[in-house]
Amino acid sequence: MEDSSGATTARCQALFDGCQEAIAILTSEGGVLDVNQAGLDLFGYERKEIIGMNAAPVLFSSPDDLHRLQSGMERCGSVKDYAMQFRRKDGQPIDCLVSASGWQDEDRLRCYMAVIRDVTIQKEMEQSLRSLLRMSETLNLASDLDSLLDALVEQLLELTGAESGSAGLRTSEGMSCGHFFQGSRIVPLTYHSAPGVGWAGWLIKHKIHYLTNDAAHDPVIVPDVRERLGVRSGIAVPIVDSEKDVIAFFEVYNKRGGVGFTHTDVDHCLAAAHIASLAIHNRLLYQNLSALAAFSRSLTVTKDFDQTLEVVGHHMEANFKRRAVILLPFNDGLTPRFSSAEFVFDEQERAAATWSWEHGQDAGRSTDILSAAQAHYLPLKARGQVIGVLGLEVKPGTWLSNVQRELFSAVINQSALAIERGLLEQKVRRLRFLEESDKVQNAVLSAISHDVGAPLAAITASLSGLLTSHGALDQAAQRQLLGTADIEARRLHRLVNNLLSMTRLETGVLTVKTEPHDLLDLVCAALEELGESAGQRRVSFDIPEDLPLIPMDIGLITHVFINLFSNALKYSPPDQPVEVRGRIIDDQLEVLVVDGGIGVVPEDLGRVFDKFYRVADVGSSNGLGLGLAICKAFIEAHDGRIALENNPMGGTIVRFVIPFHEAATSWENLKL
Repeated sequence: MEDSSGATTARCQALFDGCQEAIAILTSEGGVLDVNQAGLDLFGYERKEIIGMNAAPVLFSSPDDLHRLQSGMERCGSVKDYAMQFRRKDGQPIDCLVSASGWQDEDRLRCYMAVIRDVTIQKEMEQSLRSLLRMSETLNLASDLDSLLDALVEQLLELTGAESGSAGLRTSEGMSCGHFFQGSRIVPLTYHSAPGVGWAGWLIKHKIHYLTNDAAHDPVIVPDVRERLGVRSGIAVPIVDSEKDVIAFFEVYNKRGGVGFTHTDVDHCLAAAHIASLAIHNRLLYQNLSALAAFSRSLTVTKDFDQTLEVVGHHMEANFKRRAVILLPFNDGLTPRFSSAEFVFDEQERAAATWSWEHGQDAGRSTDILSAAQAHYLPLKARGQVIGVLGLEVKPGTWLSNVQRELFSAVINQSALAIERGLLEQKVRRLRFLEESDKVQNAVLSAISHDVGAPLAAITASLSGLLTSHGALDQAAQRQLLGTADIEARRLHRLVNNLLSMTRLETGVLTVKTEPHDLLDLVCAALEELGESAGQRRVSFDIPEDLPLIPMDIGLITHVFINLFSNALKYSPPDQPVEVRGRIIDDQLEVLVVDGGIGVVPEDLGRVFDKFYRVADVGSSNGLGLGLAICKAFIEAHDGRIALENNPMGGTIVRFVIPFHEAATSWENLKL
């Protein structure tokens, strides 16, 4: 029986010692009765050292943990998965989960057996995961790339327990770093690493992390970084995009406590690099979308085609650091319409550009077609058609990120569409010019056949009557014939004057010469030019006697009054007066010509100043439809403005204003 009992005890002891989980048997007061081998390994003690010791001050990091365990045992007889922290012999804390069952004698706890499971690594992983989630949230909330990189370094120091760190972006020349932290303090240090130089440059070439715990003898580290930050150990990690291209990097230095970095730290850093890659990609994408929107806006506000080409070319210079040339078809070939300063476009370049245009494919440097050229030539395509060629300077060793390449492609497409739009607008303008030319030709023919022919016929008839009368006409009849000839000659003169003025405006030979003039003198000169047709009508003036002399071109403004009076007399009954008002308001001369005629239907008010436009339903009135268009051009040549409105009392009011100060006029203001 004793042998059997002894064998059982031996088997139980073997099971106890061989259990993979740590087991400790404790008295109700916390004394250690026994600990299996897994427990000895966990706490770092020899069996003879731990048996009999008081566990409270030795094993438990906090006496409260032991009291809490004992209270649970006395209350329930067992506990499960109590979160507690123990202390190893070397002082290292251990996070554990404890499950225990007790032996009671006469309702009194005698001893209990505790199964202790080490969850330190699990808690560290949970803490690391929380740190990574917090990092992701922080990086994605960053307002720009600089604040994103700063936040990245701060989060990395917390994640890895490092004393200091840095981060930077890849540029076309290598890596650029200006985000150094030592604890929470920013270190004023900036450096650039070419590919292969320093840890950052090493990452570009190898695209894997770099780890050293002996930075003093490290052959790759930048010496200035080692000295300024006192680097003893460090990890450098590349940040790669979805195309496995290195777009940024970070480094952490000197793990707190004087220990070296571990592979666990490397794993944490690699996870952080993945999070940073997504955040940087999103920020770069936002920046590029903003840049593309700004580029599109700049294209929409251009005033002419040449300015559109300049916007495209200068954008390539400013945002992609490349000199550019834009070539468009001309006379069965290509001609440069924009070229950056110092861009050499010789026959070799022309051959590559022409090949790109003819075949609709890239040519020149960095291609297999005419690669001796100094530039890379890309066909500009819109709706499947090649409309031109863009040539870009190629710099050896330059690099563009995947996001930058996407932006470049979008800019090329936007540029092609803008250039196509400009070419189409040029075609429309040419068609409009031809249409205007047809209108001018028809107007001239109409003037010759009717508007000029009628006055000439009247003049001819009057003079013939005088010549063939042989003295049979009395003096009154002669005066009537001469008066008719005079009226029709003046009318013919106005028609020819309007045609000549329109021609000078279209060809750009008319200039403005301003000198101080009296407004009333110009009004009277216009009425005198109109002759008897104005002399037989009542014209009133409301012009202050103290009105100062106004800087005006006497010929142009007199012509304006002639056309306005001619319309007022033509479209109003003989018994209705014409009134001229003039005054100075806010440093501007305001002039009103008021008549009591038929007025203008509302739908015609917006078109009365158009060339060749004649108001409908005006009876037998004649004219070319140029009078008000010429008035508008002459007034705008004085930096003024003119408008026509219906008179509430009947008829129309033409109002124009010109600056009272001496106008700085130019031919640009003289276009109809």
